[in-house]
Amino acid sequence: MPESKNDFREALGSVIDLRGREASRQAGHRYEHQLIGAFTKRPN
Repeated sequence: MPESKNDFREALGSVIDLRGREASRQAGHRYEHQLIGAFTKRPN
């Protein structure tokens, strides 16, 4: 029982991780230039 439960949690975690990476890639692509601009405009 614990093994199958662990497998289920692992599969669920991988699915969530995949969706999170997909969402962060889309959001990151959208905000990447803004973040780079903010970092380059920031005075040292």
